[in-house]
Amino acid sequence: MANIKSAIKRAEKNVKQNAQNSAQKSALRTAVKAFEANPTEELFRAASSSIDKAASKGLIHKNKASRDKARLAAKLG
Repeated sequence: MANIKSAIKRAEKNVKQNAQNSAQKSALRTAVKAFEANPTEELFRAASSSIDKAASKGLIHKNKASRDKARLAAKLG
């Protein structure tokens, strides 16, 4: 563990951020799986929104986000 006060604060902040990132990725996977199980327009919008949020936060690359949305759109019809 860090000895310096600022390093301790940074380590605590990293733990919180990692938890948020993990929750966001989990929500992304859940939304995509829900859409794949039952492809509807509403679920497509939810999955697409979740993908966009992950890309804007830097969790996934913008090109991967675009590719994933295109694949979902193809499944939609």
